[in-house]
Order: sequence, then structure tokens, then C-alpha cells
Amino acid sequence: MADINNSGYEERNEGPGEEQRSYFSYINPFHGSVGLSEKLLFTKYFATLTRAGISVLRSLGTLSRQMKTWRLKKIIWDAKIEVEGGMPLHVCFKRHEDVFGLLYANLIKVGEESGRLVMVLDRLSTLMERQIAIRRRVIGAMTYPLIISAVAMLVVTFLMLVVIPQFSNLFAQFNQELPFLTQKVIDFSNFLGNNLLLLFAAGLGFFIVLFQIDQTNVGGRFFDWVKLKTPVFGGLLQKYLIALYARNLATLFESGINIISAMKISNEAVDNVIIRDSLDAVVKEVEGGIPIARALAKIEVMPELSTQMIEVGEESGNLDEMLEKVAEFYEDEINFLIDQITALVEPAFIVVIGTIVGVIVLAMYMPIFRMARVVSGGSATGGPGGAPPSF
Repeated sequence: MADINNSGYEERNEGPGEEQRSYFSYINPFHGSVGLSEKLLFTKYFATLTRAGISVLRSLGTLSRQMKTWRLKKIIWDAKIEVEGGMPLHVCFKRHEDVFGLLYANLIKVGEESGRLVMVLDRLSTLMERQIAIRRRVIGAMTYPLIISAVAMLVVTFLMLVVIPQFSNLFAQFNQELPFLTQKVIDFSNFLGNNLLLLFAAGLGFFIVLFQIDQTNVGGRFFDWVKLKTPVFGGLLQKYLIALYARNLATLFESGINIISAMKISNEAVDNVIIRDSLDAVVKEVEGGIPIARALAKIEVMPELSTQMIEVGEESGNLDEMLEKVAEFYEDEINFLIDQITALVEPAFIVVIGTIVGVIVLAMYMPIFRMARVVSGGSATGGPGGAPPSF
């Protein structure tokens, strides 16, 4: 049934309805996930509508129809129904912790209790914008080598499946022994051509097994450890996680949440079991009365400069400001490291791809060069019995 709002016009009271799913969505592991960009869009719209004096109920009803992801539509609509029934808004978000996270729900709680919901929503928007910006740079730095590797594999596969067989047929007509390098390249081409589907199935199965192992506690911990130990990219990931942690902790502390609760909430947002366990140990140390900077220095996650900045913030009472500076320091480090990776990866891959293609070209032309010498030398003398000499 439609409701008549205070402005004098009719407002629809319709939920998101049933989800219209495509067949592909049933095999898509990411179907139903809500991206950070869409959460940012929702938060910005929510802040704008609230700032304009529109009630929370009406804002949620409007936003539930504006979002693109069906799951987020339903979450917002359910929140409207629950708030209408008397449930606090932050509890509605906390019930969907896998989508919004504890930090989001706790900041909404601060905004509700202090009457500064608009300010909190603006702060969340700024926090997510910074997170999206730095995440895009980190993902871009990690994705770039993968894209170049994929292109290199496609080029090599094309040469092996299309070009090499043409040369192989040509050489087979002479029925002569081929140079070692040429024979090995042709053998690899034949193996690839005869087992392409099998190799593809084996590769797909391998990644599926890795994915399943990653879902277990032991497997997830192992892969998180591997990520941190990967040269260059491990350091980049660690800097990104610590920057995110420091930024979240600063935002929570600045919003009035006590430091122990703020640290626990910030730890939940760290998407690496190894670092999260270390930060959980810091919380226990702080609960025991040890200063934050000294506890962080024990786990050696942050460099000494950062822990000294946090120590100054504790002593001066400006901990939130110093945590912001730590986050900015790490973000600058990330940007510098990404620039270095971009500058080094491209020439390195050019050398690798050039070497592979050069070896293939050399292997295919070695018999041709020998054939040319045989033809030029044999035109005058010829081989014994009229047969051409071997390559």
C-alpha cells in the first residue's frame, strides 16, 4: 500500500521484488557480492538525503530502488522495515557484517547516538574513497604483470600451435636430422597440440583445488603467509594493510570510540590472518597496560619511524592525528613502490618475451640456413648418390 508523506505526495511502499538471475550467475562465485564502490555510492546518497532533511525511513526506501545489486537492494529495504519496527539503524547494518563490516556499523551507531549521522556518513564516504583509490593502485600494480604474462602465453601458444607445425611439415619433407634446438621446439609444439584440452583441464582443476584449500583455516593461513613473503608484492600488500588499519583506527578513535574497541574493530578489517593475529596480540598487550607504540614495536609490523609517531601521538593526546600521518606515510610508500614496479616490470617482461620468441625463431631458421648452404654448395658437387646432405 502506498504511504502519504509529509510533503503531500504519494510514496511507493514496494520492496525490491524477486531477483532476476541469469544462467551465468549460478556459476559466478562473485554473484551477490557488494563491491566497495556500490557501498560508497549508497553512503554518499544516504548522506545527501539526510543532509536535505529527508527522514531515514524515506531515504532507505528511495535508496533500495536506486542500487544496482539485488542483494544490497534487499538489505536496504529490510533495514527500512526493521527501523520502522523500532530497531536501531546500526543494528540493521551489523546484521549484515559480511557486507558492511563492524567499522561501518559502529560508526553509524556513533552517528545515531550523537545526532551527527550526516557527519559520520561523510566520514565513511571519505574513508571509502581513500580506500578505493589506494586499492586500485595496488591491484593495478599486481594485475599488470599478470596481464603481460597472459599476453606472452597467448603469443607463445599461437606460435606453437599455428606457426611451428607449418615449419615442421616443411622440414618433414626432407626426412633429415634436425638441429637439437629445432627438434626440441617441434617436440614441445606437438606435445602442446596433442594435449591442449588435457592441459587446460589440469590447469583449471589445479586452480579449483587451490581455491578450495584457501577456504580452509590452515590453507588460508598458508596462502596469507605466502602473499606476505612474495618478493616486492609481499611488501606492497603489507604496506596497504597497515595503511588501511591506521586509517580505520584513526577514524574510529576520532569518532569517540575507546581505543581498545577501535583496535578490535580495525583488526577485523585486516584481510590477512598473519597480520591480524599480530594485531590481536597488540590488543592484548594494550589491555594489559602497555602503550600502543611499544606493543606495536614488539610485533615488527610497522617500521620504527611509524611507532615513534604513534608514541608521540599517545604522549601529546593527538593519537588520531598521528595515525592519519602514519596512514599517509604508508600510502606515499605504496605509491612510490608501485611506480618502481611499473618502471621495472615492463622492460623485464620485454626481455623475457623477446628471449622466448627469439629462441623459437632461431630454432626454426637454423635448418633453413643449413638448407641454403646445402643448396648453394650442392649445386656444384652434390651429395653421394645424388642425395642431399643432412641439415
